[in-house]
Amino acid sequence: MKKRGIFSGIILIGFGMYFLLERFSLFPFFHTWPTLLFITGIAFLGQAYIGKDYSAILSGVVFTGIGVHFHLASRLSSWPDHINMVTFIIALGLLLQYIKTKQALLPTVLLFVLSTIFLFSHRLQQVFTSVTFDSLIHIWPLSFILIGLYLLFIKKG
Repeated sequence: MKKRGIFSGIILIGFGMYFLLERFSLFPFFHTWPTLLFITGIAFLGQAYIGKDYSAILSGVVFTGIGVHFHLASRLSSWPDHINMVTFIIALGLLLQYIKTKQALLPTVLLFVLSTIFLFSHRLQQVFTSVTFDSLIHIWPLSFILIGLYLLFIKKG
């Protein structure tokens, strides 16, 4: 049975703490909208894991992840750009939701792999600067074709 009131309880405690700390001017760098997103995400995750409402996992990871992302993006110049992190956060949320629900594995894995590649693509280019990699970069779509052929003709069932 799903526990009701977990989301509401966590969000009220979180917002209460947020406004109380703001009132006493404690931790002023946390008095921003990303902190409110983070608190909302924690409430969704509490509902998902404590209340066993696994449909809230994706929402929880997205809200929490975007809150953390914007906090870190404002403080670290080397932090990845918004679109790469948002797709990675969504992929991570889908992966955590799949672990509990065992639904939608293929789109989850595809988004997770692609978002990870895009997130680290500039670092991968620095690591693999050899001629072999430069020549392979132009024919990478062949990997999709080969995987598709494998799934269609070799792996049955």
